[in-house]
Amino acid sequence: MNALIVFVGGGLGALVRYLLSLIMPKMSYLPLGTLIANFFGCFIATIVFIYFIDKFNSNSIYKVFWIVGFCGGLSTLSALSLELLDFIHNGELLRAFVYTFITILVCVVSVLLALIFMKLYFNIKF
Repeated sequence: MNALIVFVGGGLGALVRYLLSLIMPKMSYLPLGTLIANFFGCFIATIVFIYFIDKFNSNSIYKVFWIVGFCGGLSTLSALSLELLDFIHNGELLRAFVYTFITILVCVVSVLLALIFMKLYFNIKF
């Protein structure tokens, strides 16, 4: 049953990531679709993780759907890696460095924002 839940969640997450890649500007310095997908993947995964640890301390089906499935399909290390490889292949080492740094920064900030959100709005201590 969990495999089916991961399959559905992952498909939906991948669909959202694909739609983001279509609506984000193509001529930007950085791949914004992937960056935004990674931000929200980290943000949602943190909220779900903290919520289920606080409320249930278990591996519920919702946690499997949202973290493993949806967030796994939404955020993507493979797209990031291929985009970095493309930058490096084209001799754009500064762009590759900036993208790596910004991605890590954005993902850490999204986790911190999710923690703050959960503390402020749900009074969850973590």
